[in-house]
Amino acid sequence: MAMTSDHWAELVDPRVREAFFIGFSQADRVQSMLPRLFGMRSTALKDEKALAIAGIPSTGWNFEDSGRVQYTEQVKGYEETFTPHEFARGIQIDRKLIDDNRIPEALDAAEALGDAAFRMREKAGANVFINAFSAATSETLDDYGTDAVGSDAVALCSTAHPRHAGDSGTTNTNEGTLSLTKANVSTTRQLMAEMVDPNGDLINVMPDELLVPVELEDSALEIVKSALDPASANNAINPQAGRFQVITWHYLTDANAWWLMDSGYRRRALRWYDRIPLEFAREQDFDTLIAKWRAYMRFTLGWSDWRFIYGQNPS
Repeated sequence: MAMTSDHWAELVDPRVREAFFIGFSQADRVQSMLPRLFGMRSTALKDEKALAIAGIPSTGWNFEDSGRVQYTEQVKGYEETFTPHEFARGIQIDRKLIDDNRIPEALDAAEALGDAAFRMREKAGANVFINAFSAATSETLDDYGTDAVGSDAVALCSTAHPRHAGDSGTTNTNEGTLSLTKANVSTTRQLMAEMVDPNGDLINVMPDELLVPVELEDSALEIVKSALDPASANNAINPQAGRFQVITWHYLTDANAWWLMDSGYRRRALRWYDRIPLEFAREQDFDTLIAKWRAYMRFTLGWSDWRFIYGQNPS
């Protein structure tokens, strides 16, 4: 295939672009877990901020006691700042590759770049859970600009969450060391039911999701899909049957860690902001006859509240 035009890169661009987005979409292989787990948002701001405010107390409602409406002064919670970071990667294609009818090689490179962009975003999301048990107590950014600690200066799953900003005497926990068993799922569910807001009121956390790595998928499915107790020889009813949806994410790296989550709470608390959605652009160098294609995006992610989740880290 002879290319006589100086605009050869422009002529092959549609096919390169198509190959890139085929690699990024992963439609024929695997679905992204990001929309499944994160509240996906777009932003036009340099920073997004989420301020946690305590709910209205469940006490002090009896009008007859005082004959006056009681007004609540809101307890200020922690403020989480989400700052988008830049991510970019590219490929170079020499004109000779096109002249010599080796277009499939160029398309393979473009598809590989799209695949890498997909995997990078998945890893960024998975790192929220991989770092969920971090011992850090100050800003500790990973390769994706995500902090291992929240605005309360502890990890997502911790035994030392302050109840609210300025409260150093009362702590809450959403971290344990239990292995994945039916009994331990039940225990964790009960612990989540006891979670309270900054006022100390129960907040009706209802865990309905079980997040696991690939290594625990079979055990998780046995726990929540078996109508009968898998640990009993007496055909006892399994009270966990149908109670949770199992979510398996092969980007989770700890073979033993697992999490219970409240899906409604999670959608509000676990956030992903796209500042600049994925772009794919091209330029051609007149002197070197090399064309460059690059992927570029800006995003940030994290959590605004930890109460949607309880993590168990037995390792």
